[in-house]
Amino acid sequence: MVFRMVAIGLAIAIVVAACHDVSKAWDVWMYHLPFAGRIAGLVDPEVYVFSVANRQRFEGFPLLAEALQGLAWRLTGRPECANLVSVAGLGLLVLFLKRRFAVPASLSLLAFLAIPLVQIHVTAAYVDLPANACATLLALVTYQALVSTAPPSPRQLALAAVLATATANMKFQLVPVVLGCAVVQLVRSLRSEDRRLARLGVIALALPFVFATPIKNVIVHGNPVWPVEIHIPGFHVPFAETAYASSPRWLEHVPRPVRFACSVLEVGARPITEGHRWSIDQWTPPDEPGYRMGGFFGAFVLVNLVALAVAVARRRSRENVVAAAFFAGLTALVSMLPQSHELRYYLVWMLTLVSLNLVVWSRERPLAVGTACAAALAVVAYSTGGTYLVPSGDSFATVLSTHVDRARLDAIAPGERVCIDRQPWTFLWSPQFHARPSYVVQEAEDPSDCRGVRSLDDSR
Repeated sequence: MVFRMVAIGLAIAIVVAACHDVSKAWDVWMYHLPFAGRIAGLVDPEVYVFSVANRQRFEGFPLLAEALQGLAWRLTGRPECANLVSVAGLGLLVLFLKRRFAVPASLSLLAFLAIPLVQIHVTAAYVDLPANACATLLALVTYQALVSTAPPSPRQLALAAVLATATANMKFQLVPVVLGCAVVQLVRSLRSEDRRLARLGVIALALPFVFATPIKNVIVHGNPVWPVEIHIPGFHVPFAETAYASSPRWLEHVPRPVRFACSVLEVGARPITEGHRWSIDQWTPPDEPGYRMGGFFGAFVLVNLVALAVAVARRRSRENVVAAAFFAGLTALVSMLPQSHELRYYLVWMLTLVSLNLVVWSRERPLAVGTACAAALAVVAYSTGGTYLVPSGDSFATVLSTHVDRARLDAIAPGERVCIDRQPWTFLWSPQFHARPSYVVQEAEDPSDCRGVRSLDDSR
């Protein structure tokens, strides 16, 4: 009962915070909200003109999460409510575990919020949490297919296809996870002749939807991950943006799995008493050993790894053995992916680990599970000051007044086209946010974006 009451209180506080606190993280204002507004028809492309780089990203990036953010914005009339997409992603995962595995929703919520990056992202308009929540749901459906002695039904495959489509069309980095789960589902589907054609038909019909973004990019741009650089042996693949690569200096020359292990165990992390130990992108000055590392709470990671190992050691049921083997395979895959040490990209790893432990332990030891998760959550909340669990940030109106110079705004002539580079806050200068005669904003990331247009920044 205590766990349930705490979980209900946290759920209410999180929803209120998501609706009130506008996210102030860099990516939100550079990409996510501008793209969400464009997709939802809230931002006229002729009035707020993307920079060349952002136009290319808009043309090539998977944008399903931004489309959902734009829908939430349009339905509520509040840009803050784009955060609700992250809340919904976590909520779906909690409901799925309750319905499919009889895991109490209160235990799931406490367990997931004990993961620092989940706690931070759940009230933010980043796309990492909803995309990884869908990937985790796909992983759990795949786990179910492995536990069952019967092949997956067409209905189960259809569910997997929907989750794979959502995942792949939210985040490029998770496509390998989708592929891995798809291979497992295909192998399981081929193991029985009964209804084999129906199962293969579902898989075949799903493929164009799952890989809609890469297919479109190949057709239009000749690059499946346009505009990002990719190397395919024997082919020249056009790109407009070099592939992102960054790591702590002391780990620059070690294999990706080693960096991943150091990150999940939070080697070199700041002290637990430091308020910035965990942040939305784990940024620190580049010369720090924990630069863009950690975010899963290393002690909580160890507890979960030990718990899964103990479950297998004490009872070698098919459910437990498959859970451990499946997670080992997921670990091998994720640890080798680009930037695997930047854990916000691969929340699926920790979400799946915690989910599998909830599946194998919550019915047998609910009190122990709840106590461990509540303790970890309390430590994380203490470290972050609890600011991500309650309404504690600024509203959109406050952020707007803080980052837009009213005098410079009023100096723009009606109908004038001005070039603005105020990264990441340029989007706040868009006309639809201001009650004044219309004008046109040319967004700039490079001086060339301002060619032939008066730059508002020249007179700073």
